[in-house]
Amino acid sequence: MKVLVVDEEVPFPLNTGKRIRTWNLLRRLKDRHEITYLSWGKSEVPADGDGVRFVNLGQELPAMKGPGFYASLLGNLLSPLPYSVQRHAGQAMKQAVWTLVAKERFDLIHCEWTPYVEAVREVMGDYPTVLSAHNVEARIWERYLKTEINPFKKEYIRIQHRKFDRFERDAARACAHVVAVSHKDASVFSSYGCPKVSVVPNGVDEAYFYVRKDSVQKRSMVFTGSMDWRPNQDGIAYFLNDIFPLIKKSLPDVTFTIVGRNPPAWLTEMGTTLKGVRVTGTVDDVRPYIAESALYIVPLRVGGGSRLKILEALAMNKVVLSTTIGAEGLHLEDGRHLMLRDDDQSFADAAVEALRAPDKFESLARQGRERVMELYTWDRIATSLDDVWSATA
Repeated sequence: MKVLVVDEEVPFPLNTGKRIRTWNLLRRLKDRHEITYLSWGKSEVPADGDGVRFVNLGQELPAMKGPGFYASLLGNLLSPLPYSVQRHAGQAMKQAVWTLVAKERFDLIHCEWTPYVEAVREVMGDYPTVLSAHNVEARIWERYLKTEINPFKKEYIRIQHRKFDRFERDAARACAHVVAVSHKDASVFSSYGCPKVSVVPNGVDEAYFYVRKDSVQKRSMVFTGSMDWRPNQDGIAYFLNDIFPLIKKSLPDVTFTIVGRNPPAWLTEMGTTLKGVRVTGTVDDVRPYIAESALYIVPLRVGGGSRLKILEALAMNKVVLSTTIGAEGLHLEDGRHLMLRDDDQSFADAAVEALRAPDKFESLARQGRERVMELYTWDRIATSLDDVWSATA
């Protein structure tokens, strides 16, 4: 089968949850199908990409900084499309799609993110299209709306939420098949009236995220995730401002390491001024940071889909403490596979308990790892996506 995948960027390096999911699925399907991967960018693809034909636009996505960025945000107020759709699926990407389909025939188009449905809309009548929905995007904007306190930002977010709610419903219904990462997300897409919805969950490379013998630092916590993603920024700001001080009252020597690419300036500054906090920025390998920590935390208030970071930590036999939203979409039980806490004090109390008496939580970590090995390995999950492609083409 010849499949055209349309996405925002080549999935290298594997330093974001989206890239990790995308490449772990494609590299298991590239020997079964002829895959062309169209994206923004102009860089050479590393050898890891062997087996997939990469085609890029020869230009980068418009930058999200500077006067031009803010002008485009204001200009988007006049567009019926959400800003992220206008940015990702503009004329350059549409032209690249037209050029490819004019030269050769594909059996299937696969949009690796919801905005890219707009980029392929004019050829969808000729090609069955699969949408890989990493999140319910409208739900993320709804949660932004609930947590934003700046009145001007709040109104802009309200407008984007309305636009994305309309766009997402229409885009999903236009596709022959929608792939959701959780049953909760799948139920939302089914309520939109989509022709076909399947669940292909997130996963973990169990050979890479294995149980290591690194020395664990007492009373240490870690978070890993792309720090240029707004839900991660919101969650870490919330934790540092509202929860971390409560933990320090009981454990003055507690430490917290934040691992992830492109941290904003305010977070980098906190890493230099707030005692016990370390901000690493981009690292080559997150595993040593996870291995040396006594507790893995996921204090997210905004987001959707499901969290690869939790699966990775559990695969490494770590105790995980998360909000309910942070663990959303995963078949994990509070008190059996991880801990779930949703208010400041109970989150802090659970962290203190786990850090004071780590031996009491060994069975929790073990059972969490067993569940991950049972349900969330990429080999198993790739077969599910292969079934979707075969049923749709």
